[in-house]
Amino acid sequence: MNKSLQSTIDYLVESGWNKDQAKNLIQAIYYKDKNKLIDITQEWIEHCADSKFYVEGMLTSIAMGLVDVTKNDNGEWEFSMNKKGLTAATQIQSQLKKAH
Repeated sequence: MNKSLQSTIDYLVESGWNKDQAKNLIQAIYYKDKNKLIDITQEWIEHCADSKFYVEGMLTSIAMGLVDVTKNDNGEWEFSMNKKGLTAATQIQSQLKKAH
């Protein structure tokens, strides 16, 4: 395995994917133009890392009871911080102000 490929796998693993998932994410991307494939591969890898972080963070916040979920008229999920979430955010903000 070349160093660049291993670095990409390591980056995805650090983002929360396991090693097999990281390899599958890398192998999944294709494009008819090989030159364009090189360009979009980096975007794909960054998207996978960012999405893992965002989705897990959002779902964790929902599971903790800090965020409510609904679906809008366009069929898209909408998230809003509820009273418990706002209270927690206010407490964190207060602690941060005291620390500085």
